[in-house]
Amino acid sequence: MTRPRRPVHVLQVVHSLTIGGTERVVHDLVRHFNDDEFRTTVGCLDGLGEFGEDLRAAGVAVHLLGRRPGVDLRVVGRLSRLCRATGVDIVHAHQYTPYFYAALSGLLARPVRVIFTEHGRHYPDRVRRRRVIGNQILRPVTAAYTAVSDFTRRSLVTLERIPRSRIEVIYNGIDVPVAHDDSPRARARAGLGLDQSAAVVLSVGRLDRVKDFGTLVRAMTKVVIDVPEAVLLIAGGGDEAYRQELIRLADELGIADHVRLLGSRRDVPALLAACDVFTLTSVTEALSMTILEAMAAGRPVLATDVGGNAEVVVPGETGVLIPVGDSSAAAQALIDLLTDPRRARGMGAAGRRRVRERFTRAATFEAYRRLYRRTLGL
Repeated sequence: MTRPRRPVHVLQVVHSLTIGGTERVVHDLVRHFNDDEFRTTVGCLDGLGEFGEDLRAAGVAVHLLGRRPGVDLRVVGRLSRLCRATGVDIVHAHQYTPYFYAALSGLLARPVRVIFTEHGRHYPDRVRRRRVIGNQILRPVTAAYTAVSDFTRRSLVTLERIPRSRIEVIYNGIDVPVAHDDSPRARARAGLGLDQSAAVVLSVGRLDRVKDFGTLVRAMTKVVIDVPEAVLLIAGGGDEAYRQELIRLADELGIADHVRLLGSRRDVPALLAACDVFTLTSVTEALSMTILEAMAAGRPVLATDVGGNAEVVVPGETGVLIPVGDSSAAAQALIDLLTDPRRARGMGAAGRRRVRERFTRAATFEAYRRLYRRTLGL
């Protein structure tokens, strides 16, 4: 393979780099693709965020594009000027709005190649005629489309009218330790003020109604009858009004002592070490990084049967899938897992093996490296 005379400059374009699944993927890509072959920088449409601060502290250029509400076409000019001034070769846009601005700027900053990666989808999702027409106009400047799950690819085909043959699925990945170490469990529980005998259920995600934490809270009313020592931990920041609603719900149901909202956390490995079961009852998901983290930590997973969850969780083997909004099914699954620790440990072990075999960070990075090279004809 012929190497370019200078590192290929990849500009990652995102809404922001606040703590979240998509943002975590971008953060990891940026840190990895700064080597002899690639140089990576970031353009944020809407703000910096914690991951952005981390990258700046590490010496990575993170540009704030100052998008205003609505369609702000000034961002197109800013992006195209940034591409020309810094010698960008590839613009890698994550999610649809960043792609819209990146592709338009690509028309002005040729020969920049644009890659569009779709992560999650809006809910409820639907065909938007103007967007479909726009996609046809932007297709010539788009070098490649990728999706983080087969569910996401099907959405792009059905709702965006993007040809399936042009969409590559590149699964998100994480690091998986060679050996599983459960020794931090007692320390993690002590740090959270939890009794060592507690039956701990954990959910991690931004506080957004699409995550449907209310179903989990309602499920706990039945769980605590059979498992009085059960505690639900919800980690994530976001909608403060929704947070207060969840607190009131737990209080009204008489289980306030069994539900704890932890706010935004950056110590997810410690939270996973403290828990017995990981849960995610979203109404939609693409490919959840937190599910992958939970499986890598050897925890059984209870998730809703939506989006890409079924591509990760194998029912009866690595966890349980339930219908959306079914608090009774969630409660029964949690009771079964919490009262049968041997079965739960078996599912956790199977989950670790599945992540190690199919969802590693190394495989994700290699797939993107091949894509970047292919995009430039290297």
